[in-house]
Parts: sequence; structure tokens; C-alpha cells
Amino acid sequence: MKAARTAAGHSTRALGRRLGKSAAWVLMLERGEVVFTPELVTAVANALELPTPEREALARRADDIGMSPWTPSTDLPGQLTTLVGYEREAVQINEITRIIPGLLQTEQYARAMISTSERYDQDDLVRIRMERQQVLTCSTAPFYLVILDESALQRPIAGHEAMAKQMAHLATMAELSNVDVRVIPNSAGVYPGMSAQFTVLEFEDSDPVVYVELLATATWLDKPNDTAPYAPALKRLRSQAMSSAESVNLMISYQRYHERKAAE
Repeated sequence: MKAARTAAGHSTRALGRRLGKSAAWVLMLERGEVVFTPELVTAVANALELPTPEREALARRADDIGMSPWTPSTDLPGQLTTLVGYEREAVQINEITRIIPGLLQTEQYARAMISTSERYDQDDLVRIRMERQQVLTCSTAPFYLVILDESALQRPIAGHEAMAKQMAHLATMAELSNVDVRVIPNSAGVYPGMSAQFTVLEFEDSDPVVYVELLATATWLDKPNDTAPYAPALKRLRSQAMSSAESVNLMISYQRYHERKAAE
């Protein structure tokens, strides 16, 4: 699919416009994460002006694809595969979370969080999470904004000693030029994202997509009407959060707190 689009000289945005879809949707299509119906095969072939041999090849490819698009799923590793792909393509990632986000977790913290999963191999999930973090230090690293609930700094996940190390790591990562971690203090009261964690991913040549996490499900939003409310929510969250410097100082304070508790 991607090869056919590239050969036809179309960007994801251009093909999306021809199909009445977003560029992000086209990326999902190219990864095999959208159901290829006969009608869609015809629409794509027409949009790309494919000759008969390429149309037949696309139809054969469609027979191998059967994943439903944009619906809540309990197959979180499947959703994770999509997330990893988007993280590598994004120019900015905005994450709202009540726990230390996966891209900033130490291995101890990650293992403790993943230990609650009984459906998948925990070692594999930890390895994938650690590998994901490379996106923040590669040559094409996105800007990463994290808005983090203060309770994430308090809760002794994996014990106080592990949390002290996690706080030190978080403060170190927050000093990177492309990483901005801001804490929403406990005094802030109600804020967007308290009931459901979400991540807004922005791209250079396509519309943003939103990844929403619930207890046992996750879903993607890519339609402008669905993603539009998240921009003002992010603006409000930034106004409620502490500054970057204040947030780092708070992390260091919690590091010392966990060190004291670990020594007791």
C-alpha cells in the first residue's frame, strides 16, 4: 500500500484528501490496521490511479487484513504497536497521565506496573517499554510534553528505594531540551484527564491523533471533530500545572522523601 502510494507520488495527506480521510488514517491503512472492504479497495485504487496489475495486487493484500479500525480494544499490545509507530513519526507528543509515563519509567517502575498484567509475557512488555524510550534521544526525537498528576510522585510503586531512583531519572530526563515535564499539584482540584489518561500526537504533514486509555481498553481518535476538544483541554492543563522548573524541584523533593522512607 505504501509502495503504491509512493510510486504514485502522493503524500499521506494528499491521499487522505482524495479519500475524504486524514493523513493519520492513511498511515493506519498502510499498517494494515483498517479493514479493507471491496469498496475501499476500489476507492484507493481510483485515488492512486492504479493500473490493473497493481489493483489486483492491492485486492490480494486486502484479503489478508481483518483488523477493525478506531474501536476500543482489549488487545493492548496491538494498540501498543500502533502507538510505537506514531511516537516515531510525531513531531510533538503531549501526554496527560496519573502515573509516570512509559517513556520516562525506570525498568523497576515499569516492571512493577506491568506486573498487574496477566494476559501477556511481562518480560516482553518491559523490554518493549524500555526500547520505546529511545525515541526521546534519537536524531529525530519529538518534543515531549508531559502533564503529570502529583500523586504519581508520591505513590511508592515498587517501594520507596525504587521510587527514589525513579524520581532522579524523571528529573534528569526533564532537563533534556526536547522534554518538558509539568506537575499538576494536588491543590489544583478537578482537571481534564482525571477520569481518562490521553496522549495527543502531532505530525509534520498530517492532522493530530489522540490515544485514550481506560482501565482495560484503549482507542484512537483521528477525526477533527473528535480530536478538537483536546487542544483547549491541553491549554487548560498547562495553565493549571506548575512551571517546568517548579516541577523539577518537586521531583527532587520527592526523591529525598522516598530516600528517607527507604532508610527507615
